[in-house]
Amino acid sequence: MYNDPEMQEIFEAFIVESTELLESLSQDLMQIEESPEDEELLNRIFRAFHTIKGTSSFMGFDKISTLTHSAEDILNKLRKFELKVNQDIIDVLLEVYDFLTLMIQKVKNGESIEDIDYSSTLEKIEVLKTGGSIEIIDATEEESELKGETGEQPQSRLEQVLKMASELVSKKGDFSPEEYELINAAFEEVNKGLMAQTEKPFNVDEIFKEKESPKEFKVQDVTDEVEKVEMKPKLETTEQEVLHKSKEVSKSQASALTAETIRIDVSRVENLMNLSGELVLGRNRLEQITKNLLSGELTKENLKELEETTSQIDFITSEIQASVMRMRMIPIGKLFQKAPRIIRDLAKQFNKKIQLIIEGEETEIDKGIIDELSDPLVHMLRNACDHGIESPQERIKLGKPEVGTVYLGAEQEGNNIVIRVSDDGKGMDPEKLKAKAIERGIITKEEAEQMPDREAFQLIFHPGFSTAQIISNVSGRGVGMDVVRTNILKLKGMIDIESEKGLGTTFIIKLPLTLAIIQGLLVRVHTETYAIPLASVLEVVDCDISKVSTINKREVIKIRSDILPLIRLNRVLSINGANETLNDKYVVVVGIGEFRVGLVVDELLGQQEIVIKSLGDFLGHIKGIAGVTILGDGSVVIIIDVGELVYSRN
Repeated sequence: MYNDPEMQEIFEAFIVESTELLESLSQDLMQIEESPEDEELLNRIFRAFHTIKGTSSFMGFDKISTLTHSAEDILNKLRKFELKVNQDIIDVLLEVYDFLTLMIQKVKNGESIEDIDYSSTLEKIEVLKTGGSIEIIDATEEESELKGETGEQPQSRLEQVLKMASELVSKKGDFSPEEYELINAAFEEVNKGLMAQTEKPFNVDEIFKEKESPKEFKVQDVTDEVEKVEMKPKLETTEQEVLHKSKEVSKSQASALTAETIRIDVSRVENLMNLSGELVLGRNRLEQITKNLLSGELTKENLKELEETTSQIDFITSEIQASVMRMRMIPIGKLFQKAPRIIRDLAKQFNKKIQLIIEGEETEIDKGIIDELSDPLVHMLRNACDHGIESPQERIKLGKPEVGTVYLGAEQEGNNIVIRVSDDGKGMDPEKLKAKAIERGIITKEEAEQMPDREAFQLIFHPGFSTAQIISNVSGRGVGMDVVRTNILKLKGMIDIESEKGLGTTFIIKLPLTLAIIQGLLVRVHTETYAIPLASVLEVVDCDISKVSTINKREVIKIRSDILPLIRLNRVLSINGANETLNDKYVVVVGIGEFRVGLVVDELLGQQEIVIKSLGDFLGHIKGIAGVTILGDGSVVIIIDVGELVYSRN
C-alpha cells in the first residue's frame, strides 16, 4: 500500500493495534453494561477509543478519528459522573464500535472509507451527551417520514434490496455462503416490510418447499410474491442494521484482519532461544563424535557417547517442538469475547431475556483452529437463541426462570480441546426432525422408524435442513448448521449433540489442540502403511467373521450390542492384489459425533507422533485422504480422512 517501507510498517502496526483494541472493546462494552460503576473499566474503554483516535489521525484517516472523538465526548461525561451508563449509551457506543470495525477492515483491504455515512450515530451522540434519549430521535424521524419529507419510499428500498440480491444470483450459476447471507438479509427486510402491513407474515420458506437445493432459488420468485401485497409507508431500515448485515457478508474477510500476526509472551521466546542454544551444543558434540568414528576410533566410549548425544538431541528436539507449538497457542477467550455481543443483539431482536455464562476462557488452542472456529460458534449461538431459548412468557408458563441461559465453555482433555455450547431451552424433538427430513427427502420412513434419537439430532447438519417457519437473517435457510459440521470436519474434529425435549440442547465439539502435529495409529493394508488420527480411534478389535453380515448390500459387524458399517480400506483406497478374506485381520473402530464405522486393516504397527503435510495444489483433494506424513526411515505415509469416510457411510 505504501512505497516507503517505514510507512508501510507503521501502517501495519496501526492495523494490528487497532484490531486488538477493538477486540478488547467488544468485551469491555458488554461488561460496562453489567458494571456501570466500574471506573477502571470506563477508563480502559476511554483509553482504547483515545488511542485509536490518535493513531488514525496520525495516519490521515479523519473519518475514523472524527467518530472516535465523538465517542470520547460521552465517555468523558461518564467518567466525570455527569452521565450514567444506560442502554441507549451502550447501543450508540456499539454502533461506533461496528463502524470502526468496518472502517478498519476497509482500510486494511485498501478500500476507501469516505462513502461510509455515520451521521445518524453522531446525531445520537449529540443528543445523549446532553442527557437526551434516542427515542426522541426515532420519533422525529418517524414524523418526518410520515409527512413525506424523505426522498425514498420504503417500497423503493425493498425493490433496491431485491434487485441487489437478484444481481448476485444472476452473476453466476450458484453463489458463495457470504453472498447467500446477503440475500438472506434482503429477505429479512422484505419480511419487515410485509409484517408491518399484514396480519400474515411473508413466509419465504414456501419458496424453498419444493426445491432440492438453495442454489435453485430465483429472486424473481420473491419479487412476484411481494407485488401481491399492497405496500404502505414504513420506516427505513436503520443504518445500524445495514451495517450489521454488511459485516455478516464480509466475515471471511474480517477474519483475515489479524491472521498474519500473533503476539507471543517473551518468556516463551526466551525458552525457545535457550533450547536452540542446547541444540547447537548437541550438534557440536555430534560432529566431534562423527570425526572420531570416521578416523577409525570405534570404541565403546565413542558408541556410548553417540547414544547419549542422540538421546539428548531427541529430548531437545521434542522440547523445541512443544515450545513452537506453545507459541502458536492463544487463549480461546479471543474467540469467546464476541459471544456476549452476539447474545445481547439476538436477545434484543427476539425480545427474549438471555444470560450468557462463559467458562474456560484461559484454555489455549492453536491460532489456526481459532480462526476457523469463528463461523461455527456464531451459528451455534444463533441456533441456541432462536430455536432453543423460549420467550419470557413461554418460560414462565413452563415453570422456568424468565431469563434463559446459554452456556459456552472449553476445557482440555489430553491432546484435545472440548467446547460446549448449551442452552436451557425447549430442546429438540427427534420425531419432528425425522418428519422434516422425510419431507425434504433426506431419509425414508423406514429409516426414520429405525433411527435412534441421538442419530436424529444429527439430521440438522444436512444442507438445506431447517425447521424454521419463518426465514430471517438469523436462521431458517438450513445453511448455518451445515457450515458448523463442514468447518469442524475440516479441523479434523468431531461434533456431538445431546438434547432433551423441554430441558435444552448441548453441542459438544472435540478438536485437536493443533493441526500441525497429531498422534497417529500406524496400520498396514496389504503392503502399504497408513496413519489414522488417534483422536478419532475409539477401539481396536479382532475381526470375528462370525459377527460380520450384510444388510442392504453393505457389510456390517456386530461389536457387543452395536451394529457398525464395515469399510475395507483396500477397496476405498483401490489397493490392487489385497487379500479379500477377513481372517486374521483387525477392525479399527473410528467415530465422528454419533456415527461409528469399522475400518478393516491387516496389521497394527503402533502409535506415533506425526507431522501432517498437505498434498499440495497439484494433487488437490483426494477422497479419503487428509494428507501425508514422513516416517523416520524416509517413507511417505498417507493419513486417512476419518471424517469423510464416516459420513460417506452414514
